[in-house]
Amino acid sequence: MGFPCSSAGAETTYTSLSWWALAMIANPEMQMRAQAELDSVVGRSRVPTISDLSSLPYIQAMVKEVLRWRPPLPFSVPHSTTEDDWYNGMFISKGTMCLPNLWHCHHDPAFYGDDAANFNPGPFLDSYGKIVPGPAETRGEGHSTFDFGKRACIGTHVANDSLFIFFATVLWAMNLESVRDNQGNKILLDTESFFDTGIVL
Repeated sequence: MGFPCSSAGAETTYTSLSWWALAMIANPEMQMRAQAELDSVVGRSRVPTISDLSSLPYIQAMVKEVLRWRPPLPFSVPHSTTEDDWYNGMFISKGTMCLPNLWHCHHDPAFYGDDAANFNPGPFLDSYGKIVPGPAETRGEGHSTFDFGKRACIGTHVANDSLFIFFATVLWAMNLESVRDNQGNKILLDTESFFDTGIVL
């Protein structure tokens, strides 16, 4: 998604797209809200383009939410301490490798609310349905998927824009629905199980 290495970008993008598709099938009311936004802004005579981004805040919020809810790198990228430090009574020497636990950070109810474990783009929007800028420590993203500290992923904009145009185009063109059993009943999806795909450092 946002890494200079094309294979890493492909893998992280694939991971985010897969989780988003699952979220859309599991939450049809969110899918319908995004489609209503598309119908209002884009209509049916043309496909969405990147120039529609600022007019489609709910889909922008979906991009932010899937990166928060299911970060493609749950332990981010390894960092190294630049000086000796103490944390909660533990000594951390200069040069220690640290792996930020993004999964825990992104599912912290104190920061993301009581439903932090669930997919919900709503908190990224204000009462007027516009995107809320995230805290400065997240570089305005509202999540830390693109890394911490002095440096950020150089592909942040490519990642956000790629996911946005994919989400918008798919929802403009089709409905994502659950498969049905032999009796015609929708099979409920499990959004909490472990999957051994994606990248874990």
